[in-house]
Amino acid sequence: MACKIETGIINDCTDLLRVGGISKTFWIGYLSELSAQFDLSQASDISTISFGPYGGLRRFEGNKFSHSFGSELVVSAGGNKSYKQTFAFKILTNSTEDDLTLENLNLGNDIFVVVQDNNQKFYIIGAGNGLSVVTDVQNSGATGDSDAADTVTLEGQELTKPLRLLDTNYQDTLDFLVASEI
Repeated sequence: MACKIETGIINDCTDLLRVGGISKTFWIGYLSELSAQFDLSQASDISTISFGPYGGLRRFEGNKFSHSFGSELVVSAGGNKSYKQTFAFKILTNSTEDDLTLENLNLGNDIFVVVQDNNQKFYIIGAGNGLSVVTDVQNSGATGDSDAADTVTLEGQELTKPLRLLDTNYQDTLDFLVASEI
């Protein structure tokens, strides 16, 4: 079987204007709470997230310029190819309830994350197989200006690059995500 691309990519001047990084706000959900799994065919952007009873998104908000996501092509020794998707965030915990939230997050293995980049585009990470937490590091530091936030990294192997969510307009997409919060 020949695997070939169907079209090329042509960038124009507007495509070259981009800001790196992602927003300080992100949402976490669980694949097991969806009433319909994400369509991984990438025939178009994801247009909705369908939750079952009691399902929804959990909103997290950290500091600006403290989160990142990535997708890396992985080629196994046997030739299989997949994408390792990674999401890393920093968050300050201010209570026992916050600590318990992270402890429970650390146990999940079907997590997906919705992020917004600094170009007002939304992505779903872990849409097919889900992510799991691989590190959660929190230190007091030695000086008053030390970073005391939890640094959490989620990873997972996926068949696709991160999916694009609702390419309609920014405000409608944001309103949809906020309406899906539990």
